[in-house]
Amino acid sequence: MDMLKRYNFFIDVLIFTCGLYSVASLEDNELKLITIGTDVTDGLRRYLRSTNKYDLDAEVFGIGMDWKGGDVANSAGGGHKVNILKKELEKYKDQENLILMFTDSYDVVLTAGKQDILEKFKKFNARVVFSAEGFCWPDPSLAASYPEVKSKEKRFLNSGGYVGYAKDLYEIITHRSIKDTDDDQLYFTNIFLDETLRKKWNMKLDVKSELFQNMHGAQGDVTIKFKSDHSYAYNVITGTTPVVVHGNGPIKPEFNRFANYLADGWTTQNGCQACKEETISIRELKDDEFPTVLVSLFFEQPTPFAEDFLERIANLKYPKSRIDLFIHNKVEFHNKDIASFLEKYNDMYRSATILMPSDGIYEAAARNWAVEVCKQKNDQYLFSVDVYAQITDPETLIDLIEQNRTVLAPILSRPYKLWSNFWGAVNKDGWYARSEDYIDIVEKKKIGLWNVPYITGAYLIHGSLMEELRDIYSAESLLE
Repeated sequence: MDMLKRYNFFIDVLIFTCGLYSVASLEDNELKLITIGTDVTDGLRRYLRSTNKYDLDAEVFGIGMDWKGGDVANSAGGGHKVNILKKELEKYKDQENLILMFTDSYDVVLTAGKQDILEKFKKFNARVVFSAEGFCWPDPSLAASYPEVKSKEKRFLNSGGYVGYAKDLYEIITHRSIKDTDDDQLYFTNIFLDETLRKKWNMKLDVKSELFQNMHGAQGDVTIKFKSDHSYAYNVITGTTPVVVHGNGPIKPEFNRFANYLADGWTTQNGCQACKEETISIRELKDDEFPTVLVSLFFEQPTPFAEDFLERIANLKYPKSRIDLFIHNKVEFHNKDIASFLEKYNDMYRSATILMPSDGIYEAAARNWAVEVCKQKNDQYLFSVDVYAQITDPETLIDLIEQNRTVLAPILSRPYKLWSNFWGAVNKDGWYARSEDYIDIVEKKKIGLWNVPYITGAYLIHGSLMEELRDIYSAESLLE
């Protein structure tokens, strides 16, 4: 089975009491969102889509920098974020009325605008508010040092989201030195647990998820609700509607599914709004203006209706002069089908690379070879299709390209069956699990653009990813 593992791109399927200080009225306050993203990933684009949706002033620091904060997805680290902020926030340190909200970017979606954020912040009567979670990370030994909270509240600081006055945040961020590879959450935890410093800056935790919802360990606490054409997160435990939804920790597939609906990406009233955004149009182009595509076809096991499959590929409404053909056939049985297809259509294509059983090329090597050919020919897209995937709509390739995504698959299904070419969720071992919206998507009760953890059979990949995908396929990744 052909599996793509996502790193910097998404896999989509087509069918986010008083303290030392008194807090003045927030009516005259300005709000600026700040985040860090050293690479322009689909996660960052999703974050920016949500800030644009709610007309929020967002500034991204670190674009183009080499990340020096370690592998924060799997271990402690992230001190580089603090050091970037030390430099970038200096320009705001004297702006008394400026409120800054920091969040992570790759796994964060905003669900409301400036007024909601400021109103919720005001209720804390604090100078700085940090998000909270149910895990004391990265040093569990500090758990007992935290102030007590009620049974349904979150006790421990999470540094993936915080909001406060610019002056106070700058003082906190510059209070101590930190190495790039040190842990940013531990840095802020130690400051918060120092009662003198906590009172000095009137710091509080968002224990009820009024502003910030950290999802790790809390997936059962949160659901999606719809009001008219608006979607939002609702915490069923605390009764709150958090503005920032953060997919922290090892729950990225679950968060990605949840985020499909946030920022009005899909609503019960209007369906898929994200499908209409950032698209392109190529239908009216002249033939020689169409993007070049490597169409790679894989015959890995004897499959019925191979002749029909090839004819449907030939019938795609796309100029063959803009298609480079790549065929890998591992099955002698299909030699005749492929020979007939090439005899009829080969000269119409821009080029053809053919690997037959006699070449002795295994599947993983062939799929990696297709990536290399796409890169060498400077094709703008790679469209990979397995022989069992009957593309019945001739406009499929154009439809996929016009969606303008990095990795996109059409939904393939079997009549009257729940089989499809995608997984809505994965279990803790990385294998199939059924998401709560899987059946609705397969049965086309929900039509949209869905971020999913797994696709197979047919998919389009943007050419800009070819270097990143080099040698991505292995024998292990293709096992059932």
